[in-house]
Amino acid sequence: MVEQVIKKLEKMEVLNNTYIVFSSDNGFHLGQFSLPVDKRGLYEFDIRVPLWVRGPGIKPSVRQEVVLNIDLAPTFIEMAGLIPPTDIDGQSILGLLSVDNVDQIAETEWRDSFLVEYWGEHHPAVPNCPQYNGQGVADCFPSCVCEDSWNNTYSCVRTLNKSSDLIFCQFQDNQSFEEFYNIRKDPDQLENIIYTASKQTLVHLRQNLMYYKQYDGGRDHKRLR
Repeated sequence: MVEQVIKKLEKMEVLNNTYIVFSSDNGFHLGQFSLPVDKRGLYEFDIRVPLWVRGPGIKPSVRQEVVLNIDLAPTFIEMAGLIPPTDIDGQSILGLLSVDNVDQIAETEWRDSFLVEYWGEHHPAVPNCPQYNGQGVADCFPSCVCEDSWNNTYSCVRTLNKSSDLIFCQFQDNQSFEEFYNIRKDPDQLENIIYTASKQTLVHLRQNLMYYKQYDGGRDHKRLR
């Protein structure tokens, strides 16, 4: 389909004056950590999505800045020659794409962390799997292997910059379970380092997450340092 669109734009002689943005829905896990097929986890293979952009003024490059799906709306508005509202979630990435040198964008000018949240799905009754009724689970088809549960409710702060590549998460369950990964050292997220982190680090992580959960948007946001 993408090829057909590009060929059509070439035929119409408007390809070089057209922005093309290609992305997708959430990531997907297919057996990692013995998880059923789904996309409701806090891990990299679930929360990352591809993003390719081409168009006038954009040179071929790979950018490392943290871009979120909330950035698409203000980006499209600016691509249309308009000014995004100041109270809109996200930021236009058109300026990032138009910069030749990655180092021209300072870390203080662009986000390096963001909030990841999910509310676990659960139902009183589980069709075709009555043994799970009342246990707070959901989507247990086709073989009574459940995709979700009430205690899969979590909030995370994902941080990615030149010095840090981290994710810290808290679950809303009976244990207040936490997960903390240094993805630069542990890209497969196999070692939960929450148990070896210093008390000072844990205090900082928890305060930072609380701040993000209370934060209501805007362009002047700066995470706790």
